[in-house]
Amino acid sequence: MKKSGNLKEIMKFAGTYISVCIGSGFATGQEIMQFFSAHGMISILSNMICMIILAYCGANLLEIGKTARLKSSSDIFTYLCGNWVGGFFKVFMPVFFFCSFVVMISGAGASMNQYYGMNKNIGSFILAILALISVLLGMNKVIDILGNIGPMIVIISVGVGIVTIARNYETFCCTNEIISTLNVTKSVDNWWMSSIIYSGLNLIIATPFLVGVGSTAKNKKNCIWGGVIGGIAFAIAAIALNLGIMSDIQNVYIKEIPTLYMADKIGPIVGIMFSIILIAGIYTTAVPLLWSVCSSFAQEKSKKFIIIATICTVLGFIGGRLPFAMLVKFIYPLSGLFGVIIIVAIFIRRLKINMHGINIKVKGL
Repeated sequence: MKKSGNLKEIMKFAGTYISVCIGSGFATGQEIMQFFSAHGMISILSNMICMIILAYCGANLLEIGKTARLKSSSDIFTYLCGNWVGGFFKVFMPVFFFCSFVVMISGAGASMNQYYGMNKNIGSFILAILALISVLLGMNKVIDILGNIGPMIVIISVGVGIVTIARNYETFCCTNEIISTLNVTKSVDNWWMSSIIYSGLNLIIATPFLVGVGSTAKNKKNCIWGGVIGGIAFAIAAIALNLGIMSDIQNVYIKEIPTLYMADKIGPIVGIMFSIILIAGIYTTAVPLLWSVCSSFAQEKSKKFIIIATICTVLGFIGGRLPFAMLVKFIYPLSGLFGVIIIVAIFIRRLKINMHGINIKVKGL
């Protein structure tokens, strides 16, 4: 029973980690195309670097949540970066998370308008209400919800990628030659730096939330395995989509939503399924963002927490009426930069712990 319970918690943590990372950018395929596919076949190596970073950092953040006993999940910034840099993060990040939450609300409205012809404001309102209800239910309920959605998105993404490769195998073998003739937008010019920036883009949003998730764990081992499996599974989905996009890059690169184009090419039913996945991907990022803002100021389920969550949702809906593209242009570059700082801080912290352990052993001798 104990082993079964541990496995269940590990998979929940892994699924939650995946869900947090899968936002509108990943689900539409734009992030994958601009960060990876645009670099050609070398992007497969870039994907692998990203996998290592996400697995390592995810495991560490969940473990910190379990062992550090931080008063607030936002204390992770001072814990990792010290009082000066961490203090800046602690003050600024709730504002940044709120702005990112606004991006998700705007993205949901734009997506529902484009896919289903629904009024943009109605689409934004639906996501805002769903996010608010989820956050008010509490962390454990959020883990249950996100832990189930994440793996489904990975499975469908991998399926779409594999089928697209199989249908375009001949052009896939000539990917580099084809890309050299196209004007594919690159988020980062350097292929290996692209993997680091992309990892940071995902981790900055996930950091305080994963710490909160780790605090609910039965033991440290579950945290480590949940982070490792979650990071690897998310990277596998990214690799599958990257390969699929590269196999049909001459048609995909001009599409606003590459993944939906790929899914529609497989069949109309798959296209409909993937349109739902796109909305789910936005939801799974919006919820952790709203929770991170609220938990920075109040204890979960307290009266203050409920008031802050409600106010943020109302303001988020109002802000979500701004153009989605404009919001993304402002928020995403900052995300990657802050995320890289967190990655470096996690590696330095682990190095210090390892060095401290070596010093103790030497003194013991």
